[in-house]
Amino acid sequence: MGTDHPDAGVQMNLSDVLEFIAVGFKADRFKTLMSSLGIIIGVMAIVVMLSVGEGLYSGVSSQFSTLNLDVIQVSPGSAHFGGPGTDQASRNAAEPAKFTNKDAKVLENVAGVKNVAPESSANVVVAFRNTNASASLTGVDPDKERVLKDKVASGRFLTGSDYTSIVIGNGVSQDLFRMKITPGNKVRLYYRDRYMDFTVVGSLSEEEQSSFGGPGSSQNNQMYITHKAMKELMGEDNYYYGSFQVTVYDAEQVDSVIERIKNDLKRYHKDEAYDATTARDMLSSLMSVLSMIKYALAGIGAISLLVGGIGIANVMMLTVKERIREIGTMLALGATMRDIRMQYLLEAGVLGAVSSVIGIVLGVIVSFLIGALAGLPSSITPQSVLLGVLFGVLTTTIAGVYPANKAAKLDPIDALRAD
Repeated sequence: MGTDHPDAGVQMNLSDVLEFIAVGFKADRFKTLMSSLGIIIGVMAIVVMLSVGEGLYSGVSSQFSTLNLDVIQVSPGSAHFGGPGTDQASRNAAEPAKFTNKDAKVLENVAGVKNVAPESSANVVVAFRNTNASASLTGVDPDKERVLKDKVASGRFLTGSDYTSIVIGNGVSQDLFRMKITPGNKVRLYYRDRYMDFTVVGSLSEEEQSSFGGPGSSQNNQMYITHKAMKELMGEDNYYYGSFQVTVYDAEQVDSVIERIKNDLKRYHKDEAYDATTARDMLSSLMSVLSMIKYALAGIGAISLLVGGIGIANVMMLTVKERIREIGTMLALGATMRDIRMQYLLEAGVLGAVSSVIGIVLGVIVSFLIGALAGLPSSITPQSVLLGVLFGVLTTTIAGVYPANKAAKLDPIDALRAD
């Protein structure tokens, strides 16, 4: 009978066990490959999904980090990214607020506000040299758009007296038509059944396109005219601003300024919906969603790994049956239950470690391929690599516990008699 006493028989040292395991792997390479395939795929899935998830997370963070955190956007409509300060009346009001110059004055008088830039937007058709294209148009107050003034690459920015002048983004200037549009060129803008002719007086410098914005989201694809011209083009008797870009003196005081803005606007828009948000509000909401996506992807990879672990447990159970005579011989020669158990646990652990390394290498390659082919950012982190190895080794080791115990408890006499 086998004994579990540490001093019984001749002890097998670690090098002997590892050598024995290596010989077993070489003797049946196909079975070894098939048993490790599930772990390889599982570890690869964890690394790829964590890397793509982390890449999306860091990519979005970097895109939003370029936005000004000292700018508050005040817009009509229900709150989407509002923080705890978003009141219920603003969230559930039936009709969006209609902003006018009166609201601009209110915002300018809020403590902590440095500048208030009213804007209104519309989608228009641009005609240039008998060719038409769609673009985004924004009505602005030239005296308030200090940031846009600094981005003029050629020509000049708008002035308060401009009426039929237009400033265009780099994308409109260089890419919208076959011929480039430069200051001095004439364009015609169509809005519904109305049109107006404009002279291009300036073009803005190129800005890096956001990977996460939709078509037209970049300022490269924007055009700017004065509010006076915008009102004429739209043909509306009652012209309302679409939003206010409110710049504060101190970015650390943004939350308190938002509270004051909402309280002051409430006097004029009691039954109307409006909201005041910052890039920080949108970023925090988006980051929480991306974080959940990242770990959900890792969970899917872990399920693949679990399936691989079950496969290894099945293979090792078959191995125990195939090697009954071999186990009986080892026990008869003095190997202890502990030696047999250690051999099978180490066999599972070594298989898991080797499979994990292969899975990580493949995971890194696949992650970079996804990034290159699909245009998605990928980020290989030490955490994803460590997690892949840890899951791979633990899964295979745990999967080997039952087969190892079964092998260790075999009766050597019965094992030697087995066919």
